[in-house]
Amino acid sequence: MYSFMHSKKRNKRINFFYGLGDKPSDYGALSKYLNIIKIDWNNPGSEKVPQCDTVVGFSMGCFLALDYAEKHRIKKLVLCSLPVCENVGPVKADEIIFLVGEKEKWILKEINRVRKSMKSRSQLFMILGAKHKITGNYRKKLLEVIGN
Repeated sequence: MYSFMHSKKRNKRINFFYGLGDKPSDYGALSKYLNIIKIDWNNPGSEKVPQCDTVVGFSMGCFLALDYAEKHRIKKLVLCSLPVCENVGPVKADEIIFLVGEKEKWILKEINRVRKSMKSRSQLFMILGAKHKITGNYRKKLLEVIGN
């Protein structure tokens, strides 16, 4: 499968911000590979977030991932199902990857608009058959892009 998954030491240098309404236990399968940041949605941004090389955000968690990437230099920023936003400020990421489910057409249009305004190199991957949930092919693609 992916080489980083088979190493004895799991890569906790990747922080993951989940979406509003989710909880860390919803991402048990990903917790083997990612540092799931516990979010207090009544006070977002108050979390203690360890230094990392890669940041992943899902849905509303993308905004916390973007906030981290505006303040810290990182190698990779992965934005999964980025919600509608006015614009994205300057991020300190060498690479930005957008993931979106095929059935999230409203999000795809928004991501294309946001990508045009960004200065960092970016890629967009649409996951066939995927909805607004990191399961199945969506999870497989996420693990693939963070493993590069």
